[in-house]
Amino acid sequence: MAKAFKVLIVTPDKTSYEGDAVSATIPGLAGYMGIWANHAPLVAGVVPGVVTLKLDDAGSERHLSVGEGFVEISDNVVNLMTETCETAAEIDVQRAEKALERARDRLKSMQMEIDRERARLAASRAAARVKAATDN
Repeated sequence: MAKAFKVLIVTPDKTSYEGDAVSATIPGLAGYMGIWANHAPLVAGVVPGVVTLKLDDAGSERHLSVGEGFVEISDNVVNLMTETCETAAEIDVQRAEKALERARDRLKSMQMEIDRERARLAASRAAARVKAATDN
């Protein structure tokens, strides 16, 4: 049986998740990070994407869409602080798909680098929302 650890995901507005998990996959600056019990201490940047929490050995999972932020791991506690976090139930899939389409269209037509980065981030957030909502 896998050892569980504590996970806390907070935004400026609320505590989005507080509970135990046996593994977590978090979107980091250098790619997705896999986290298990007794993970080495770590502080890392988080990018828009999907957090996958494996809740038990039976395979129960929870998928959450997160925005930019950072994660701190210490003493079997994962603290993820992010600008946004949504569960599948909170996501309007049609709205997220339309936002993704708009962002992709903007990316195709953008010339200024600042606008391209904003559109890229919007596309990442929208894609994460769609994936989190449809993975559950």
